[in-house]
Amino acid sequence: LAQVSSSRCSSKPAAMAVLVLGGTGKTGLHLVQQLLARGFQVKAIVRSPEKLPVDVARHSGLTVITAKVLDLTDEAIVEHLTGCTAVISCLGHEGNYQGMCGKASQFLVSDVLRRVCRAVAEAQSPVKVILMSTGLYTKPDSAEDVRVRNSCGQRALLCLLSSCLPPHNDNMRAAEFLRTELMDKGIEWCGVRPELLIDGEVSQYELHENLVCSIFSAGQTTRANVAHFMCELVQEPSMWQKWNKKFPLIYNAA
Repeated sequence: LAQVSSSRCSSKPAAMAVLVLGGTGKTGLHLVQQLLARGFQVKAIVRSPEKLPVDVARHSGLTVITAKVLDLTDEAIVEHLTGCTAVISCLGHEGNYQGMCGKASQFLVSDVLRRVCRAVAEAQSPVKVILMSTGLYTKPDSAEDVRVRNSCGQRALLCLLSSCLPPHNDNMRAAEFLRTELMDKGIEWCGVRPELLIDGEVSQYELHENLVCSIFSAGQTTRANVAHFMCELVQEPSMWQKWNKKFPLIYNAA
């Protein structure tokens, strides 16, 4: 069963709420911190709440739900979505053997995304779905994406990743789920494609609708910038209108 803890003060005025998945990860933690700094109420479903820094765990705007998303019932996920304007998945695979190759987590990202979208479809009010995808994802219906990745070296590398790295297949499966199964549905979504993820503070960054360079010359993206852009998607209607049902590529400005 999920354990829910909150230090929220009931006298505070209502604020927009966001459900975050993977909030203890390197990017997810940036996201939780930035959402709280912007005044959002945050619900975070996490497996290991002890990984949250003390100041974050005790923040009055945070509700921690201790559970594995795939262990929750559909009804429980719908309940956790109640009052939320968006759900953001920053889920990823742990860097150990079990996380990279274990059958239990082989399709963690895509299976959770599918379950969450099913709950979003049943929610009483619209909920935006935001996925932290990857810059390795090539949109098959984008001529520019296909052109940029149309080299023997890149095709060979992607084939190798597909053969040897299950998390890569999971990320591709999740992105394709958005593109093929939700494109004509009533659910609004965005798949954020960061280039090489690095640590660092929020800085200037660029957004592109299509791929702009080879895998071998990919730019870098700070995790803080990915989190910042996700916050903007939730908070700024014009930003959401521009990137709804798209896969924006994000990388640090030169």
